[in-house]
Amino acid sequence: MDTSVAFPGIPAIVPAARRFVRGMLEDSPRSDDMELIAAELISNAILHSPAGETGGELVITLRTLAGWARVEVADPGVGQWHPRGGGTESDYGRGLAIVAALADKFGHDAGPDGQVAWAEVSWSEGPQT
Repeated sequence: MDTSVAFPGIPAIVPAARRFVRGMLEDSPRSDDMELIAAELISNAILHSPAGETGGELVITLRTLAGWARVEVADPGVGQWHPRGGGTESDYGRGLAIVAALADKFGHDAGPDGQVAWAEVSWSEGPQT
């Protein structure tokens, strides 16, 4: 199932976007991971792309199948993506390291209309213990 929601590019939407992801994945054992991943990708889009400028917008798409989920954050950015880690004293720079640690796969696609940062997780559909 694919579900997309557009949000204004302001920091105040991050909690609402987290609730959207959690609500869509409430039965998944990886919902906590995806909620945090989404928050980091959304925050990056707001901070580092035109989505965070006045009147800017980003689109969050959640794609789900049995035992698998993918979150995509699309923004009108130019496609430059520089994953780097921040120092322990830095206010910025750890978001993509968090995404890399939690996601099974993550990446970035750029096109003429903007860019999409994405991350995927999977889990066993067997009984939960």
